[in-house]
Amino acid sequence: MAEQHVSFKVEDLFSVKGKIIVVTGGGSGLGKAIAEGFAVNGAKVYIVGRRQAMLDTAAKEIPGDVHTIQGDVQSQAGCIKIADALKAQVSHVDTLINCAGVNSPWRVQVNDHNDSDQVENLLIHGVEEEDFDRGNQINVNGVYFLTVNLLSHLRKSAEPNVCVIASLAGLGNQRSMGSLTYAVSKAAAIHLAKLLAGRLHPMRIRVNTICPGIFPSEMTGTTTGKHEYAISHQAEKAGKRCTAGRPGRPEEIVGPVLLLSSPGGGYMNNALLTVDGGRLMGISINDGLRMPEDTYTEFIEG
Repeated sequence: MAEQHVSFKVEDLFSVKGKIIVVTGGGSGLGKAIAEGFAVNGAKVYIVGRRQAMLDTAAKEIPGDVHTIQGDVQSQAGCIKIADALKAQVSHVDTLINCAGVNSPWRVQVNDHNDSDQVENLLIHGVEEEDFDRGNQINVNGVYFLTVNLLSHLRKSAEPNVCVIASLAGLGNQRSMGSLTYAVSKAAAIHLAKLLAGRLHPMRIRVNTICPGIFPSEMTGTTTGKHEYAISHQAEKAGKRCTAGRPGRPEEIVGPVLLLSSPGGGYMNNALLTVDGGRLMGISINDGLRMPEDTYTEFIEG
């Protein structure tokens, strides 16, 4: 039925109180912020990561009902181990946030992306096979194997949903920010989420994707506090290219994730949200293939 189920008050419309949430990569960066967003609003949160010490620190810093699961999503066996650990502790899972990710930077540097010799050297010597393997194993395979191995517990939820944290790198053709292997893996993660949404349709499990732009995290900088990072010069420059003119703030990624996991977002499935300050609009201009200056005009006819 289409009648109203909750009030339009913010505390009801976006409530996650009492929900059981799993956040991979929850020990740092975006995952840590997302975990706190759920925990302070009354959810029971399980943060997953490779480094137990980092998970323990995050659990102490985040107020609320937070638990840790040490594990590595890089392999199918690792995902099964994580799923088994969760199943031993909870009766069901309401929301799975696939946030764990890795970036393998170029192995050589380029000063001029329009210099043919430098670009050839970059493409031949800047990437090793293991860079593709590592990126795909964590950013793609990890999303798939953890999601499918938690299906039995997601199916026990009254309102199950999965959120894939991909990246703007999977949508834009940018040369100066991020690596080729990272962008390829994130493009695959975006399409994987779409395919999972279709496959999980009979189970009424929603699958949505968020593509963040520049946010402070371990990938873009060095931690200086609970949710504070000194971002790199490159990331700082990239952040200035969006409409907002800055990197994203922790609350600006937490908000969309809470939306997708609450009554207010309950009708959203197979959605792709770009949370980038408007940067996708300019990627092909500022980061993509730059044409000769005499091909551009400020004057528009008609």
